[in-house]
Amino acid sequence: MSAPDTQRMWDDVQLLARIVEHTPVAIIVTRTDGRILYVNQCGGEMLKIDRPRLLGAPMSNYITHLEGDLSWYAIHEMLMRGESRQVTGALVCGDGEECVCTIKAFSITTNDSPVAHIYMFIDETEGLSKAEQIESKNVEMARMNSELIRSNSELKKLSELKSSFLSIASHELKTPLTTIKGYSDIIIDGMRDRLDGDVLRMVENINRAADRLHRVVNNILDVTRIEQKRLRLHLEYLKLGALARECIDELTSLAAGRGITFGFQCPESLPDFYGDKLRLHQVFTNLLSNAIKFSPDNSSVEIGIALEEESQFHIVIRDHGIGIDRDEQKRIFDPFYEIGSINRHSTGSSRFLGGGTGLGLSIVKGVVDCHGGRLWVESDGVNKETFPGSSFHIVLPVRSKNSLEEDETEPLVVTAVDAEGRDGDESSPVDAKPDILFVDNDRESIEIARMVLDTAFNVIVAESGEQGLAAAFGRHPSLILLSPAQPGIDGFRICKILKSQEDTRNIPVAFFSSGADGEDIQKYFACGADDCIVKPFNGGDLFEKIWRILMKKKEDATFK
Repeated sequence: MSAPDTQRMWDDVQLLARIVEHTPVAIIVTRTDGRILYVNQCGGEMLKIDRPRLLGAPMSNYITHLEGDLSWYAIHEMLMRGESRQVTGALVCGDGEECVCTIKAFSITTNDSPVAHIYMFIDETEGLSKAEQIESKNVEMARMNSELIRSNSELKKLSELKSSFLSIASHELKTPLTTIKGYSDIIIDGMRDRLDGDVLRMVENINRAADRLHRVVNNILDVTRIEQKRLRLHLEYLKLGALARECIDELTSLAAGRGITFGFQCPESLPDFYGDKLRLHQVFTNLLSNAIKFSPDNSSVEIGIALEEESQFHIVIRDHGIGIDRDEQKRIFDPFYEIGSINRHSTGSSRFLGGGTGLGLSIVKGVVDCHGGRLWVESDGVNKETFPGSSFHIVLPVRSKNSLEEDETEPLVVTAVDAEGRDGDESSPVDAKPDILFVDNDRESIEIARMVLDTAFNVIVAESGEQGLAAAFGRHPSLILLSPAQPGIDGFRICKILKSQEDTRNIPVAFFSSGADGEDIQKYFACGADDCIVKPFNGGDLFEKIWRILMKKKEDATFK
């Protein structure tokens, strides 16, 4: 070979060496005995070890966790046979960390005999890290989605429980209210002349208080009917203008006492509306009452009714009060929501009357929705200097979209669920209330529970295990509450017996106990209990927990 050819070959070798040295892929060359002969710059950086320290070191020290349970020695044997291999494994770095790589290994041969082995390492750690991050985020999103579904389900159940509780409580209040109102009416109407003046005023105050409470009870019942989509309408043709005028006349004396006047505009040619007269009377009365409450003395309230595009009525009720915060304008139609602080509606020169149960606007929205209409409020916010006021808008279709007429024979009050899970009605006897069996000799706790539950449930008490079993098989209660420690047969044995018998296995059983640690609860469920209620208890929590158990039983029965 001539000198120029030798020079060119040497130049090519040097070029190749520079390329290998600076390539962004880690390359390690070993002798056939597996000891390191050369490491390029990228290889040293990946291993985090000074390259001179690597020379002569066994390659087996730096390769681990090969896929398929391969060992470095197995790959070495393949290379000695002139084979090549690509696997995934880990490169052990100088700081003790591992770098996940794709490893490509092959041999350089002379006369069909290996003279060196080449290892190329492609770092996959960053890609794996991103994949792990994506997987972690997916898992977290799935967990959050599951949690949201569970929370929504819980909120729905709690809302149903709240509505049921309010309806039952309101219904139970009607009986004593009837007595209070009836006797006070008799005394006022028929015995006025026989009463001392002070006593008569007391009775009249009692009568007025009963009337106020009765309105609150009816409002609560209306809200629960609306939430449960059970508000039915008795539809008839009526004149909206005449109905609005009737409501204005009823409130005129209240408004006049504070110097508030009404302005009313309604064309005579307005067509009749097909709707529920009593419910629309509620709408006008609630909105006009609110306008009076939140208006300053000596101001005015305007009411306008117009026909728009021959297809809908547009009703506007406007006051000249201090207005409504923009942030509150969407929430004021929620049940029990009260607008801001009532104190904000008082100034040195103007008197405002606010406050209430927070049910009026919720009922208004429910009634308007049932008629197929829309309700919204417009206000520029609160300002006690300029009094921007508020405007409530109602749009009702000329032809009401609700064709449900109220069946006067069908009670609309939600009452207790009887032992078979059927809805009761207003005429149901007390015995139609669900039976709750307490198997417990803790008389104080039972008496407190009875006071909390007596309005909605029949409370049955058994002070021993034998009495409890007899009552369970004889009465088939809707729910059984067990104390673990009983004279005679203990609660755990009672639960197992009840769950093993055809007649009682579907009755929900909950332990009623002060034992609430993990081991106790595990024992309760191990013997077949459906739930547990912990002593000491809050009355509201006890009521809610019992309804939750009964509702679950009803749901389970529905889906079987």
